[in-house]
Amino acid sequence: VTNPREDGHLTVYPSGGAAPSTSNLNFRGGQTVANSVIVPVGADGSIKIRNGAWKGADVIVDVVGYYSTDSQGAYLPFLPERLLDTRDPADWPYGQLEGQGYIYMPLSSTRPQNTAYVLNTTVTNTRGDGYLTVSPDPNSKSAYDNDWAIWPTPPNSSNLNWKRGETVPNLVQAGMGNNGIVDFWNRGWDNIDLVVDIFGVYQTN
Repeated sequence: VTNPREDGHLTVYPSGGAAPSTSNLNFRGGQTVANSVIVPVGADGSIKIRNGAWKGADVIVDVVGYYSTDSQGAYLPFLPERLLDTRDPADWPYGQLEGQGYIYMPLSSTRPQNTAYVLNTTVTNTRGDGYLTVSPDPNSKSAYDNDWAIWPTPPNSSNLNWKRGETVPNLVQAGMGNNGIVDFWNRGWDNIDLVVDIFGVYQTN
């Protein structure tokens, strides 16, 4: 949600039914906020979005995937494990993620049965406003190791948004693409710290 004229919340639910009393996203007036939502579709294949505020707001929806009744796969949860913390000198890469830059992370290049990971992604020590985009990388790990990787093109959608000085987490379901590498893009102009924890994986049977 962006440009909300007052505090409020959004509720996402299947078409054909009443809106539940719960919220999927909460916002302050003037705030830009993103969230990841898993919602069933109604009998006509559509969903509804309800603005719980009395005044208007702009809403942006990006579809990143869907569940199918004939899918040959499963979700496997596990205890959270830290994959990245740019504040930790023992971690790679160490140091803040620069504005308009990205970090690539090989997650399953040796496990082709893994199709996506469930991550908790947090930005902190934000030096300016911005947003984070997570997307599959077209390069292989060997391309990065041998310095012939091409510069990826990030999507225009956001996985989380922040204002200067804020610490913001969000759940991200990251598709692997063909090479098992995921990119984390800082789409702001100022540096940030990035923390990534993993707690689940989707696999083909």
